[in-house]
Amino acid sequence: MSFVDAIKSCFRNYAKFRGRAGRSEYWWFFLFTVLAQTVASSISDDFGNLVGLAVFLPGLAVHVRRMHDTGRSGWWVGAFYGSIGVVIVSVVVLIVDAALDFDDFANGTFASDDFFGDNVSAGSVAFVGIATLAALALLVINFVFLCQRSKTNENRFGPPPPPKVL
Repeated sequence: MSFVDAIKSCFRNYAKFRGRAGRSEYWWFFLFTVLAQTVASSISDDFGNLVGLAVFLPGLAVHVRRMHDTGRSGWWVGAFYGSIGVVIVSVVVLIVDAALDFDDFANGTFASDDFFGDNVSAGSVAFVGIATLAALALLVINFVFLCQRSKTNENRFGPPPPPKVL
């Protein structure tokens, strides 16, 4: 599949999470999203964000279809994005934990010099570390799956994508 065919295919299947997508379709569209967001962000941050929103759903859909092409469930993609969400939430909780000593706050004795003092619990830091390691592990697993060859036979997600003539 060519660069232009991959872009057309991904936008034509904008929110199609069923079926399969070959390696070339995924990686050409990935390259397109990186280039489009780089150019758009160099013009304006708002325009870069708009382009990012425009390519997020087709990028997610082709990622899931690529997993299907290797015989794996799209939930691997969901696990990766979910782990990123857990890292973000845990970092926010860590910042709040560091900024506020809730006992002092409840007693009305909170002072601004307590900010990032001895208020950070070891459990919060450990949780952020473990969540980050899990997200990195899922990133590596997804990358390995994305690089693998397509299953040549029909699998539970359907027949292999037809080869495109260049």
